[in-house]
Amino acid sequence: MYKVFIDNKPIIFTEKQKKYSEYTDSVVVRLNDPRRMDLVKCRTELPNDILLLVIVRDPETAIRSVFEGYDFVEAAGGIVKRKNKYLFIERHSLWDIPKGKMEKGEQPEETAVREIEEECGIVGPVIRKPIGVTFHTYDYFGTPTLKKNWWYALDYEGTKDVLPQSEESITQAVWLSRKDWKTVKENTYASIAEVLEMAGKW
Repeated sequence: MYKVFIDNKPIIFTEKQKKYSEYTDSVVVRLNDPRRMDLVKCRTELPNDILLLVIVRDPETAIRSVFEGYDFVEAAGGIVKRKNKYLFIERHSLWDIPKGKMEKGEQPEETAVREIEEECGIVGPVIRKPIGVTFHTYDYFGTPTLKKNWWYALDYEGTKDVLPQSEESITQAVWLSRKDWKTVKENTYASIAEVLEMAGKW
């Protein structure tokens, strides 16, 4: 199962509907060839509170088919834990999780560690476990783009000192307690709120 966020509205691509059977306000689409239907237009025109559920045999292949006219970018990042605090950044007046684009030849885990170090000014976070994958679309100087984000949970034993990367429009990097996640969810992107739901506790 994958969610693709379009203007903070998700399309859910899944092999099985059972998990979502409790959702009564939903549009369910079963497709052998997802290209036969303009799912992006459908999602855009549906109200925010209506779930768009696409039943397909291979969710990730279906996503690539639906968004075949988009540039494709892969990125990675994660939530860093130090003692009982978690590292978040603020960018464009919204809470975010440090992440960035994968460089040629990098594995997602390498990208996640490098980007966290660069964006937050810390050294040596260690990946504990994968959290999951999200997709979202955005416009990059007039070019529609689909980004696949790999997310990880990381541990950190260094000092609490941080240095937000201002050239990436990061205005602050802060350590927040678990109870502060509610505040983060109230002022962030839907895809980031999804990562927090996926993360569970550690």
